[in-house]
Formats: sequence, structure tokens, C-alpha cells
Amino acid sequence: MNRRLGILLCDEHHPDSIKRFGTFDNDYKMMVDRVMPGQWQYSVWRCYQGSFPSSVDQCDAWIISGSKSSAYDSEPWILKLRLLIIDLARSDALLVGICFGHQIIHQSLGGSVRKFPGGWGLGAYPVKALCDFGRFKSGSMIRVLAVHQDQVDQVAPGFAVLATSDFCENAITRRGASILTWQAHPEFVDGFFMDVCDRLRTMVGDRLIDKALGAVGLPDDRAQAGETIVHFLAGNGFNNSSRVSLP
Repeated sequence: MNRRLGILLCDEHHPDSIKRFGTFDNDYKMMVDRVMPGQWQYSVWRCYQGSFPSSVDQCDAWIISGSKSSAYDSEPWILKLRLLIIDLARSDALLVGICFGHQIIHQSLGGSVRKFPGGWGLGAYPVKALCDFGRFKSGSMIRVLAVHQDQVDQVAPGFAVLATSDFCENAITRRGASILTWQAHPEFVDGFFMDVCDRLRTMVGDRLIDKALGAVGLPDDRAQAGETIVHFLAGNGFNNSSRVSLP
């Protein structure tokens, strides 16, 4: 029997990006299928439109997407998502948060998120693994595409920081064997990241955008991050797996 993954979407791609890369939920489906092809069935809720699961038991594992919104915003759907996260945490559901998902998990469970005074995080900036986990060894530098202005300022109680940097102190975290959070975007492909950068140019400025675009195509760790996340969602903890390649 296939495992059931609930994808809690907190945003959607720009319409022009959808024409080229598909909808946001497809990014996560492709990331999962690269690692465990044919072993998952998917249910998608568009939380930003007010769509939510009726029970934490509807799926075996859950992933919360990125968003242009902030975890500390008070929009009704964000407040409802925070309540769902509390329920998921109480049930020890397998849960992964990516970017905004990473942030709102901490915001919901007693941590805090703020707009980082150091500015935007763009591209595959390095963070240092503080222990062995998944495909990563303690002390190794992990590079995964990122696009964010907010950061987790204080981790929620019970979470351990797995990777850090001077720029992003709480880059990857986990709570026991049930919750894993990741500030970067292992589901992104290069073309979509370039689209996002082009749309952010006016807001972010040429210097940071050109630097991020200039590094596109360099080796990074999205494949290894994807493996780590998918095996965590499958309940395998941080078991290693065979190497996969991004298309």
C-alpha cells in the first residue's frame, strides 16, 4: 500500500511560471518521486485559499510549503494553519516544513520568526552541519537554493539545530523523529529559481540578484537534501540511501 503524503500549500507559483514549471504541489511530488518512485499517493490542500484537512489522520506524513506570506502575519488562513500544526505536533505526525513551512512550524510551537535585519537570503549559500544526519556528515557544508527575507529567530522548545551559518543561525532543525524543518528549497529547479529572481529584482536589487543568478548551475546539495527529507517523511529517520540526480 502506498504511503499518503499531505501537501499543505501556502502559496502558488506566478501564472507565467505555472505554464513552464507546473503548480507548486508538483515540485514536491517530483522531489518525492525522484527518491521513492511509485510509493506515495498525494493529497493537496491549498491552505492559502482556506482549504484544510479535516483530520491529522488523513495522511501518513505532511509537508508545508513555502510562501510569500510571513509566519507572524494574522491572516485567518495562517492562524488556522498554526492550529493545525499544533495538532500535528501533538499527534507526533511526520511533518516537514520548507522555508515558510519551516518558519511557521517554529512560530506555532513556541519559537519566533522575524524579518532578518541582514537582508535577503538568495541562492545556495552554505550552512554547516552540526551533526551527522541523512546524507550529511558533521562539519560538512550544505548548499541548497534559498529565497527568503524572514528567518527563525528563536527555535521552538524541543527542537535541535542541525545546520547553521553566520547568516542563517537556524537553517535546518528537527524535533525528535517526527518534525524536520528546512529554510532552503530542495524542491526548486534552476529555471524556476531564475524566474523568481527576475521577479524579485526590483525589490531586492541588482547586486544580490546578479550574484545569485551567477551561481546557478554550480554543484549543490538539493538531491541529497531531497533524499534526507523523503526518507524522514517515510518514517526512516535519517537513514542513508542511494544517490539520485536532479533532472
